[in-house]
Formats: sequence, C-alpha cells, structure tokens
Amino acid sequence: MDKKLVPFAELKNVILKKIKKNMAKALPGKIFVRFEFRTEIVDQLLWLKVQPNREKIYFESRSIEEPLVAASGCSYQIIPDPGEDLTSYFKRLNDILSDGVRLYGGVSFCKDIPAASEWESFGSFKFFLPRFEYIKRDNKAYFAINILNSELTGDEINRVINDVENIILAVPEKHEKSGKCSFIKFTPDREGWIATISSYLEKIKKGEIEKIVAARRIELSNSGNVDPFKVVSDLKRSGDFAAHFLLTFNGEDFFAGSTPERLFHRDGELLTTESVAGTTKRGSDKAKDKSYGDQLLDSKKEKLEHDFVTNDIVNKLHPICEPVAISERVLLKLSNLQHLYRRISGKLKKGITDGEILDKLFPTPAVSGLPLKKSLEILQKEEQFPRGWYAGIVGFAGKDISDYYVGIRSMLINSKKIYVYSGAGIVKGSDPEREWEEIDLKIKKYKKILKYEN
Repeated sequence: MDKKLVPFAELKNVILKKIKKNMAKALPGKIFVRFEFRTEIVDQLLWLKVQPNREKIYFESRSIEEPLVAASGCSYQIIPDPGEDLTSYFKRLNDILSDGVRLYGGVSFCKDIPAASEWESFGSFKFFLPRFEYIKRDNKAYFAINILNSELTGDEINRVINDVENIILAVPEKHEKSGKCSFIKFTPDREGWIATISSYLEKIKKGEIEKIVAARRIELSNSGNVDPFKVVSDLKRSGDFAAHFLLTFNGEDFFAGSTPERLFHRDGELLTTESVAGTTKRGSDKAKDKSYGDQLLDSKKEKLEHDFVTNDIVNKLHPICEPVAISERVLLKLSNLQHLYRRISGKLKKGITDGEILDKLFPTPAVSGLPLKKSLEILQKEEQFPRGWYAGIVGFAGKDISDYYVGIRSMLINSKKIYVYSGAGIVKGSDPEREWEEIDLKIKKYKKILKYEN
C-alpha cells in the first residue's frame, strides 16, 4: 500500500502509473494483485451511486474494527456449478483467497431462486471480487483496485485500463430528495396472516414443530424512483446497532437493509456468533423503556423463543468448536425495538472452513424454525412469496477474517416496485394479532424513510 495521501482527483493517473509499472510482471503463486492507495474522505454511498459498473456493494459491519466498504465493478466472480452445495462452493472460494482480498456477496434463504421472480438477478448464492473498493477505516480513506494476475500479462490489461479510465471521481455533495412510493398490498393480508399463524400454532400444539418464523412482505409502487443509496444513508442515521448493506449485481435490482443479526464473524480460529430473538418496543422515557425491557426479560414466551435459538446454535457449534462460551442474556436496544441477545463464541477446530460453518449455522431457527427440516418444508409450502435473499446471508469472505450477517429488516428495490420484508417467531403462547403488531414495529423506520401510507 502506498502511504502517501493521493488527492481524489489524481487517483486515475496514480493507478494507471502503478499498473503500467507492473505490466508483464506476473507474480508467482498469486491469483490476484491488489494495489491500495490512501486518499481523501468522501461520502461512500454518493461515490458508489455515480459509478458506471453494474456490480455494486456497500457493507458496514457492526464491528468498529472492520472497515466500511463501497465497492464497484467485478474482477472475478465465483459462479455456482449446477446443483452445487454451499460446502463445495465455499471450498472453491476458499482455495482462491489470499491476504488482503475479500469477496463480497451472499446466499438466498432457501438456496433456490424461482425463475422470473423479482430475485432472479441474485441467484441462489453469489460472491465476487470487486474491481474497485473505496474503504474507510480508522478515520482514514483508502482506494483499492483488484486485478487478476493474468490480466497484467495478457491482452486483458486493456480492459483493466479502460475500467480505471471510467472511474467517476466527481462525487455529488449530498443525496437528492428521496422519491415517493405508494402502498399496494400486504402479503399475506391481515386476515390471511391470522389464519396462517393459527395453523402454525395448531402444528406446535400437535408437536409437529416447536417454533416457526413467519414472514410478511409489503409491496409498494416505486412511482417516484426511490434512490436506494439515499435509503441506506437514511437507515445509517437511525443510529441502530446494526450492519448496513446495499447490493446489486445488475445495477437495477437492489437488496438493502439494516440488520441487527450477525450470523458469524471469524477471525483466524476464533468464531463469534449470537442469538437474537424476542421483541418489544422502546419506551418514550427511561422508566417506560426499562419497564418494557424488564417485561421482555421476564416473558416466558419470549425467553422460550430465545432459548430455542441459543440452544440450536450451541448444539451445532459443538462438533466444530472447542470450547463454546455463552454470555448472559441481555437486551439488544435498537432505535425503536428491544431484543433478547446472547453472544456465543468458540475456537474452531483445525481445518474448519466458512462453508462448513455456514452449513452448520444457516439458516438459523431465528429465521426458520425448529426442527429445521420440518419448518422449512412448511414455509416453502405455505408462504405466498419467495423470500429470495431476505433472511439469507450478506457479507464477505476473507482468508483470515470473514463476516456474515442475516439479511433481515431488508428490502428489494427496483425501478417499478419496492418489497419490504420482516418476520416473527411463532412459539407456544404466540398471539397472531400481537405478532402482526410486532412486525409493524420492526418496519416502522422503513415506513418513515419510504414515506408510504397504508
């Protein structure tokens, strides 16, 4: 990495000089070559918005140790083979990772995207190495370019140079005023929701399942061409302890959200995950807020739901970690919600890959249910819309560090429609009307940002 600060306006010339200096210098044993330069700080979402490339991702982890990344273009993409499972896919991905290189992407909820659905451009799972990354860490900014080693020695160097020439460095000063959208429908509607939850409760009563997570979708008309980059900027301002993300593979369909739930973070052999379940609102003052929180901590129904999630994660980690440590149950406080939270960590056994961890942990009972196989069968049969990447995975894969979040509290935005998703865990003692209201709480800030009425 060049330590000298490069003015933003001079990045093109500096990058081109670096590339030309390294032309025809293939580096033995390397698949990727990465050049990184320190530069000025600009708004990452505004920078990302104006870039000409189809592939774009913004990823902001909850960890202050992790950088904020806006990335554009594609240097390399791992395409799943027909019928390939996650373990095999991540083994191939793991084989190409090298120091400093991170591949961004995610996995759909059920690993099966219906053809011609609104999620078609995302595929079942997809990770890519961006051509350009604009990074913020430790209050400093860095600009990186990722190049295939083979591109430095072959005819492809012209494509790399062309990509650099097309970088847009004139960043707008602020986001434009957000467009408008209008309510179309709930799926399911309130009556359908109550009927569905009642049927799930009957299955729980009969002992077919212990828990199931029901999802709702709000469909909006995007008549005002809502800007997904501004939506994420507004979500960031909510101040929630959450990971913020925006992802598109075709420049037209944007998956965006602000998720409080981390699937896992891997730092070398140290694995950290968490269980998040149970929901209540925030109070208008400290006394009311504490009262709501205390009620949540004392709720038999909410603790049962949380224990299902915690115990399932711990049982799945035992074969791959030693030992497994569990924190005390505490409250996770967001801007308008409180959840029950436990941190779970362990040391990975030698040779365990991200694919094997994902295979164990995903999907969690926090977004599916228990028993897993039976709850997924019910959801795939009875839910009235494809979840796509909602409740799936979003994050990055790295050689030494990986970070993945569950794509809840999320939305899909395209030029015609916006779909807002959220869900509720159903266990013994759940009330269909209260679960409907709980989801309304979860999407309250989205309604405020998108400015729709229903």
